[in-house]
Amino acid sequence: MKSLKKFNSIWLFALFCSSSGFADTNKALEAWKEFAKQTGNPNHAAWVEEISKPAAVALAKEWREVRGYDSYDLLANAELPEELKPGLKINSENMDQFPWLKDFLPEELLGHLTSDWSHIKEITIVPTNTYYMHKGYLQGTKELKEKNIELQINEAGELLYPDGSYALMSGPGATSVPFMNPKNGLELNWSYVAHSVNTDTLDFEPIHMRACTPAGKVDSEYKADLWWWHYHNRQNVEPFGDIAGKEDYIEGGSIFFLEPYDIRGLAGVRQRYADAKKDDDFKVFIPSLRRTRVLTGSDAQDPIASGQELTWDDWRAYWGKTDVESFEYKLVGEGYVLASPEVGYVYDSAVLTEDACNYESMELELRPVWILDIIDKTGKYMYSKRRTWVDKEFYYMQYHMTWDPRGNPYRNWEDSRAWRPSEGDAQWRYVMVNNYVTKRMTTLYMTPNWERRDLIVTEEMFDVDQLRDYR
Repeated sequence: MKSLKKFNSIWLFALFCSSSGFADTNKALEAWKEFAKQTGNPNHAAWVEEISKPAAVALAKEWREVRGYDSYDLLANAELPEELKPGLKINSENMDQFPWLKDFLPEELLGHLTSDWSHIKEITIVPTNTYYMHKGYLQGTKELKEKNIELQINEAGELLYPDGSYALMSGPGATSVPFMNPKNGLELNWSYVAHSVNTDTLDFEPIHMRACTPAGKVDSEYKADLWWWHYHNRQNVEPFGDIAGKEDYIEGGSIFFLEPYDIRGLAGVRQRYADAKKDDDFKVFIPSLRRTRVLTGSDAQDPIASGQELTWDDWRAYWGKTDVESFEYKLVGEGYVLASPEVGYVYDSAVLTEDACNYESMELELRPVWILDIIDKTGKYMYSKRRTWVDKEFYYMQYHMTWDPRGNPYRNWEDSRAWRPSEGDAQWRYVMVNNYVTKRMTTLYMTPNWERRDLIVTEEMFDVDQLRDYR
């Protein structure tokens, strides 16, 4: 591989600013300003405007001070190919000119440049952003450091305060990054899990799910409203503090199907106990039967809807319960990966073709990551291994891949979140999920609601017997 002797002009300028102190601005800001000037793309200009806001600049600076670095500090130590720079366009015609692609671009995405299903016509490299979580996480993480509170993992794999109480149930531990520099797979797993959805209230109205056949035809399509609640130490969206009646749970997610007509009214609620020995409280209301069904841990491996590649355990990318008896958690490496930028608050970084089963274009940025493997020890789980590239700034996955019990490549997950730089919080905008056994593609497009979430999302949405009467 050709190593970079000197950075291209866009990254070089940002890195120079970083080494010069860069006290008053986001390190990615100058790179994006230069890039937007070169492209003339109004989407890029709108993103520059968003990350230029004083609140965004200040929050990025505070997080850099708490972490001790940002993405550009890490990039300064990277050996990169000369061609890997913002503005590079990659497609089936020129991809062979860049043999280093396999070191940065996930194998599956590289394959979709030439595949005849879930085909990506062109990838464009955009500048690396600097990401951070919302102000509640900043406050909680700082409080842990300032009070010298070291969170612990017990033999059951649970995350605890030094006094043995559950860290995610109260105080700063409930809204923090527990291990900023993880030393092993379990610590990395808990920092990723603690990120949760990076907002106290998630509100998609609606989420649009499409599944395509190997021939590139949409064969199942659903619309649903979906919500998520963080139950403890809420600081981002009212109600603040703790949710009454949720003393045993960490968080909960719920969904109500709107279309197609024959399943309209199907509703599901899944809530997570802090106790590692307790399966999730998991119930689904089936309108055709007019009854509620209690689901088990094995049901979490089923698709949320028929024909879709989204399972209950893949909800929010990964919602498998941390279980050291059933899974092994390994920190297997670190490095850089090309992944979708979290620009969905301003524009869509991936654009589907008219048939909704392929991609006209996709933007990717270079991200510093740790690599986490979650390995099934039972031989009974749907995935023998789940590999996640966890972002070193954001503590969220930038890409992940799974393998079936026979060791065959199974499903991937690539997404772009609607992240608000001035607040540091996020909801999702789009997700790509591909099944490499059946060659089926599922896309999820979300319409995140930001306004009046404190009034719209209520406790009734996390009680399936009340949710059934939502509409």
